[in-house]
Amino acid sequence: MNKNLEIIGLIYKSLDYLDLLESQLKSDFCKVEGWNIGVRIVANDANQKVLNKLKNLNINYSVYNDPKPNDYYLNRVYRCWNYCAVTSQYDNICFVNSDMVFSENWLVNLLKHHDGKSIPTSRLIESGKMPSGTHGFSYNCGKTAKQINYQLWDTISKRYSLNEIRDGGLYMPCVFETKKFIESGMYPEGNIYVNGIGNLGIMIKSGDAYYFQDILQNKHEMKHITVFDSLVYHIQEGEKDE
Repeated sequence: MNKNLEIIGLIYKSLDYLDLLESQLKSDFCKVEGWNIGVRIVANDANQKVLNKLKNLNINYSVYNDPKPNDYYLNRVYRCWNYCAVTSQYDNICFVNSDMVFSENWLVNLLKHHDGKSIPTSRLIESGKMPSGTHGFSYNCGKTAKQINYQLWDTISKRYSLNEIRDGGLYMPCVFETKKFIESGMYPEGNIYVNGIGNLGIMIKSGDAYYFQDILQNKHEMKHITVFDSLVYHIQEGEKDE
């Protein structure tokens, strides 16, 4: 496997979360010895103030404008992630959210399990705004981009770091081989509903769950795992709350 990776995060309206995303992507925690790591911020139907600020930041970025600007926001988000993969120049990609804060060894430990047979995801410690999903748990280290208690987060991430993996989990941060991701058909363009993908109504499962379970696990015999020493703090609904 070629040891190069692009870490990609989306932004659309918040300057505070843009600052957080930039600082996290530029941190030493996103460097791994022996790997060529690139980072990129993708402006997803972003407002003008975000676009203006991006021009003045010393970070790689691209602009995505959805072909259906009035479509449900989640459908547009999934299409944007697919755009990120198709436009990446790297052999491997890691998707992250703008309301995430990394721990010291999150990436190096995640990449230890990136073997072409597993879909490694980080273990999330979340703010408690809403219940956590599989393998995640709540511990409030800050509920907005400006409220993060980095000292507390450093303590908590070290306390709960465990050298083990477990089946299943949440869906970001995640690492894919770019070619495999594209050839598998990428994310569905929305959640899965009784009347089809992205059509709203009675939901069967999320687009993430469909892609990880129905496509990668069932069709490609890959295994979704959570890496318990790859810890990432998740504010939850960061930009959406602003």
